[in-house]
Amino acid sequence: MIFPYIEPLTVEEIDVKDACLDLDVGAIKEAKFANEADRALDEAQRVAAAETERVRTAESKATTYLAVLAALVPLVITLQAATWEDKSGPAPEGLKLGIMFIATVYLAAAGYHAFRTLQVSGFQRVAESEVAAAWRTPRPLQKLARSTLLASRRSRDAVNAKVTRIKVTHQHLVRAFGAFVLLLSLDPIFYALDFVWGEIGSPVPMEVEQTNELPESRLQVPEVSTTPGTSVLEPEPTSIATTPEELSHRSDNSSPEEKGSLARNQP
Repeated sequence: MIFPYIEPLTVEEIDVKDACLDLDVGAIKEAKFANEADRALDEAQRVAAAETERVRTAESKATTYLAVLAALVPLVITLQAATWEDKSGPAPEGLKLGIMFIATVYLAAAGYHAFRTLQVSGFQRVAESEVAAAWRTPRPLQKLARSTLLASRRSRDAVNAKVTRIKVTHQHLVRAFGAFVLLLSLDPIFYALDFVWGEIGSPVPMEVEQTNELPESRLQVPEVSTTPGTSVLEPEPTSIATTPEELSHRSDNSSPEEKGSLARNQP
């Protein structure tokens, strides 16, 4: 259950509870304790002591829980001031305010039920006047045992209500404690997430392999720049003389150095 609360009794349940109370009171009044009045009084006092111990335990826990609530108030104020002044970590402000609101609601509910536990209502006990009235009867021990049992039975509903309220107080405090732990853990969680996301998103350095290939600039053929009105002269193909007529014709038109080379090349 997200928000524990005490569900009120229906009309039928109240009628059943009242009928059970009337039945138990009638059985106590009709009981006969003449045989062992001392033992009956001891048992009655033991039942009354057990109910009193339940009340004392519930009220002691309520006092302790109220002290814990008082110690948590400065923490709530500090966290609220840090959130409003934006002095906290990277967690979203809306998320922190929402969790703080939930924790405050649980603390308020715990304090309400703790104060209701300390409220004294519907509890009965055997007082001095009833003890004195019992000793004015012929069988004082029987009278005192009957009065003690009646007081314990009539107080049972109030004791059960105190125990129920202190249980609800405990459940609210557990949820408030969990909300505060979550609130204090938000900033470290978001710091860790930022660190992890930063590590994942960072670029990985790549190793460049060195090769012996020539750079592209060395492989490119240099372009010849021309100006308007000029033409690029292409090299004319050289012809090789293969017949005797061509060789004699070249020897007549060649220089002395070329004639010497041609004479050496002739067979």
